[in-house]
Amino acid sequence: MIKFRFIGKLLSVLIIGMTFTLYGNPSKWYNNDEMVSFYEALTKISSESLYVDTLHSIPQSILKLYIRKIDRYGDYFSKEEYQAFLHTLTPEYAGVGMVLYQQNRYEKILCIPTEKHLGKDKISKYDELVSVDGRSVEGKNFYLVSSWIRGKKNSSVTLEIRKSSGQLQSTTLKRTEQHFQSVQPIIENGTAIIQIVRFTGETPQELQGILRQWPKSIPIVIDLRGNGGGDYFAALQSADLLLPKNTLISSIKTAKSHNDYHASTSDLMEGRPTFLLQDKFTASAAEVFIAALTQNDRAESIGKRSFGKGVVQKFIPLTGGDALLLTYGKIITPNGKSYNKRGLLPTSNLSIEALLERLHP
Repeated sequence: MIKFRFIGKLLSVLIIGMTFTLYGNPSKWYNNDEMVSFYEALTKISSESLYVDTLHSIPQSILKLYIRKIDRYGDYFSKEEYQAFLHTLTPEYAGVGMVLYQQNRYEKILCIPTEKHLGKDKISKYDELVSVDGRSVEGKNFYLVSSWIRGKKNSSVTLEIRKSSGQLQSTTLKRTEQHFQSVQPIIENGTAIIQIVRFTGETPQELQGILRQWPKSIPIVIDLRGNGGGDYFAALQSADLLLPKNTLISSIKTAKSHNDYHASTSDLMEGRPTFLLQDKFTASAAEVFIAALTQNDRAESIGKRSFGKGVVQKFIPLTGGDALLLTYGKIITPNGKSYNKRGLLPTSNLSIEALLERLHP
């Protein structure tokens, strides 16, 4: 009985601290009867339930469920999950040349092979990942799943995927040394394109390097299809390369502030014709980049309506090694509106195929 009293005190500190942080006065959030019932329920679950895991897992489970209830994109990461996320930030690793895509919790995890590996290993763009070495990915966040795929150089990993036809397919791949490049020049239908796979801290510098070498006779086509976002500020810095100085790029509205971000440099390409390719998987930071260029009349966008994730998030590490992922602000585009849950429509009615054919040298 002593251990249950200890857990009760621990949870009291946890819940009251959390409510002070979120709401200020906790008395507005609960009454004494509710808290008594809450503690009683926890002790009964701990002592009577056939399915209880461990007493120490209860606070973590409560926080995970609470955050998932109030925040569509938020989550509570265990130490293992957070370490897996930090591992994905390492540009040098042994993997299989593939980016994972997942926008909402519990949604399917999709495979996006890099151009170099596309079709080589019988994995196509947007194939659904089902399991890694026999471990189901259902209900797992893609940061953790990414760490399962990465491993020791020259070791093997078996991926089970579901094709668009519904057919299940298993393929074993050798892990090779990878250096993730978020920006890469590719050729599609004979047309030179700059593909941005995801926005990372290296993206602005990589994009700048490619733009400086881009022939003046060739229009700029930037492919953001399948780009699930990434670093908001990397998207700002990338858009800055193609906008006149002092142009409004984007804004963030939080519960306490409104911050505007303006271009600090001059248009690197001096107004050269620019086209942006988008689809329903284009989201978050990629939408920031598109809105910044199209709403400032610097580029045209072609394709399908984008996903519509117009919020920014941040990780908050906790003392024990766990971490919170919280939504802290809403993204406002240069025209003063939000595209959250609505997405961005392409500014041109031209199809991507027609554009590439028109630009074909």
